[in-house]
Amino acid sequence: MERIYSLRRQAVLKGNPILRDKSFEILVNLVKEKKPKSILEIGTNVGLSGIAMLLSCETAKLTGIEIDEEKVQEAKQNYLDFGVSERAKIFIGDASEIIKNLTGKYDFIFLDGPKGHYFEYAPDLVNALSKGGILFADNVLFRGYVSGKVKTPHRYNTTKNSMQNFLNFLQQNKELKTEIFDIEDGISITEKLV
Repeated sequence: MERIYSLRRQAVLKGNPILRDKSFEILVNLVKEKKPKSILEIGTNVGLSGIAMLLSCETAKLTGIEIDEEKVQEAKQNYLDFGVSERAKIFIGDASEIIKNLTGKYDFIFLDGPKGHYFEYAPDLVNALSKGGILFADNVLFRGYVSGKVKTPHRYNTTKNSMQNFLNFLQQNKELKTEIFDIEDGISITEKLV
């Protein structure tokens, strides 16, 4: 795992947005605990979180979605370098389109894609989640704007509103149990009960 941490530090220096350290640790520990057979990752980036999840659960298979073709190529190379390429596949394109066409169920979904689309994705993600499955979403408090800790600049109102709608959707759905954690940029962990 030390190699992953080293690559994560390099990714930050290159300006790649990656899951912050505490949130990353919670993600990895949750995958170790839940031992999902199938993982969906929205916002694969260069594949480091996906690799960490696969290394944390050696029976898991990962499906990733990433719109940036350059990052997809880097992720594929990283999968090869870490020996997990046989258990990982990536769809290149817009998650809004791809999520609607997914078949099958996932035991674990890691959502770290475009923040303004979380609410749009929510019904399809809940539908794709198996009973007892986990939806782990990053950035749900979006720079403190969602919690009201920080005044929202006008240009971020749409994203903030979408994120609030996403969290409301999760919390009001009786099929789900959602906890929101005010660490780093905020994470939510949702379990599908039925």
